[in-house]
Amino acid sequence: MSKQLEEHFTATKKWASLDGAYVNFTHWAFVDEDHTSVPYQKNGFYVSWLRHNAYICKSGFPSIDLVIPMAFPNTDGAITPECMSFILISVKNCNHTEGIKMEGILSKEAIEGVIGHKKRKLDNKADAFYTHANHSLNVRLTLNALKFINPSGVASVAADDECWIEFSEDKPYIAFAMSMAQTDRSEHLFAAEEVSPQLLLS
Repeated sequence: MSKQLEEHFTATKKWASLDGAYVNFTHWAFVDEDHTSVPYQKNGFYVSWLRHNAYICKSGFPSIDLVIPMAFPNTDGAITPECMSFILISVKNCNHTEGIKMEGILSKEAIEGVIGHKKRKLDNKADAFYTHANHSLNVRLTLNALKFINPSGVASVAADDECWIEFSEDKPYIAFAMSMAQTDRSEHLFAAEEVSPQLLLS
């Protein structure tokens, strides 16, 4: 699969910026915080990048299991909190119940999530939130449910927009979901965004 990834990125002009990106981790650390907390803000990613640290997300985290800080150096080669981005990985150990109808393809709703509503107990009003598009679908991303990707769409106590990473064509993030069930499979291991949004590169 690494060859397929390399060929895709090399041949895709919009990902040329990844040539200058750096990952800088030597170990994984369990982060017992939710996606609205400091470790997932740009300063948190910056400190983790400096400390060679990648994240194992806590139980109950929206779909994502692993996060690897990634940096895009400034023109002078310096790396600051403003340079930060990340790689998100959703790993599932699924089988035929993983819910993907067409091999290797995830819907836009499974990647981005959909808006659901949850009624409050006290006043019976409904709060909107991003949720899984299909609860029987195990392999998914639900990216809009993450505060550090969708700061204006996810409520939290960290209301300061300045603390979140801003993405651009020069500073993208990478997100992908994978199933570890069929480890003997040799075909259909990688589906890029032109073919399928299973690998979302935003």
